Amino acid sequence: MQNFLRKSVFLIMAIILHWPMCALIWLIGRTGIFKTVFLVYATNERELSNVYPDIPFIRQYLSGRPTPVGLIMKGWTPMGIYFGIPDLPNKLALKRNRLLAEKIIEQMHWFRHLAGARTIGLAGQLGPIFSCRHNIPIEAPVFASTYGNVFSIHEAVNWVARQRNSFLHRQKIAIVGGGELGVTLRKYFRDQGYDCSIVDMNYTLRGKVLPIDMDKNKDRLHGVDFIVNLMPTGANFIDSEVAESVSGKVAIIDFSRPVIPTHQVVQKVYMGNRVRRADMRFMLALPGGWKQTELPACSLPSIIAAPTGQVIDKLESFCLLARQQSFSTALVDAPVHNQCEKRSFWDALGEESTENAVKLLYRK
Repeated sequence: MQNFLRKSVFLIMAIILHWPMCALIWLIGRTGIFKTVFLVYATNERELSNVYPDIPFIRQYLSGRPTPVGLIMKGWTPMGIYFGIPDLPNKLALKRNRLLAEKIIEQMHWFRHLAGARTIGLAGQLGPIFSCRHNIPIEAPVFASTYGNVFSIHEAVNWVARQRNSFLHRQKIAIVGGGELGVTLRKYFRDQGYDCSIVDMNYTLRGKVLPIDMDKNKDRLHGVDFIVNLMPTGANFIDSEVAESVSGKVAIIDFSRPVIPTHQVVQKVYMGNRVRRADMRFMLALPGGWKQTELPACSLPSIIAAPTGQVIDKLESFCLLARQQSFSTALVDAPVHNQCEKRSFWDALGEESTENAVKLLYRK
């Protein structure tokens, strides 16, 4: 019943009250409060069904239409708005959906002007999908996620190394998965003198991950201290059998969604895709087990550029500025064990029983 009511409220806000909400955004935006707009998406059908009703014609109507979902808060003042779309990344990546991708970008530009914001942020895979698959330029005022992701992963690795009373420069790092983020991350680590390599992965035509070629990747995994998982889902990492090929003392920095099931690996798993700053939060919390104080790493480029709208071209300069502005890994406030099992009130509302949701609400 609670889940039904929540979806009903969302539909009322997204369809019936759409234009009144736009008018409110415009009115508040005239004050200059809003600095950025940020676009998020669901990674799978489960996340999608927690917000959007499984009614084909409604999802079709909302497809390509970013809907205001919550606020990015700085202290008690909203500094941005984040939006959601009912389009899964595997759907957006299809070549035939280029017009849909263009429509989404156009809508985000419209909302930016409406809110008087300076920047547009794209979560996770959206930047690479729009630029690589559909040749849509991602340039200011639009910001992709890569720099924020690199910063978050580096800070997470550095934090775990300190917890282990070890020096990061003496650690060996293996990146599982690749793409643009993997290549950029490897270069960043190597430029700082770290021993870092990418483990080559193979996929079937249907997207299933094949076991790694140990002969080819033996040196890359031998004696490794950290594994950075950049595979799309935690299940992909389990299927890759990487965890079975390394020591149980290895620390896994997980960047996948949904996350790695911690009970299926002997290694400790740490979330690497979340950052924090003492005075900032997402209200409401993002679905998928996030806390309000956990900011998605992919939002950092647009947030950092928001005060001036200026672009920081060099990754090293971006990371330095992020530290100067007091951003850090969200692990500083997270327990070491079972981090992946954290759930929010809104996730619990998606379950059949509402008892757990009420407990989570009052526990906070």
